[in-house]
Amino acid sequence: MSENPKDCPPDDLIRMALSDKVSFEEIYKKYGLTEKEVKVIMKTHLKLSSYINWRKRVQQRQYKHRKKFASGKLSHSTLRRIVFEKQESNY
Repeated sequence: MSENPKDCPPDDLIRMALSDKVSFEEIYKKYGLTEKEVKVIMKTHLKLSSYINWRKRVQQRQYKHRKKFASGKLSHSTLRRIVFEKQESNY
């Protein structure tokens, strides 16, 4: 969408990136930014400690990456945890 990722409106993008329920593929569909470009934006707009914590959290959540989630390579316990988290968020 944009040649320079920093030209993107950061507020909504940052909210989407921080959300565990929004995948990088959904961000790409809305803004046309790759995961790498989103990381650059997050790094420039968050405190260093917040960025590091976000990266750790994203790396642990495979469903942040829909392609990995859809490939079916998740363990049974991971799938159960995801279903449980979704059920709790509905209440």
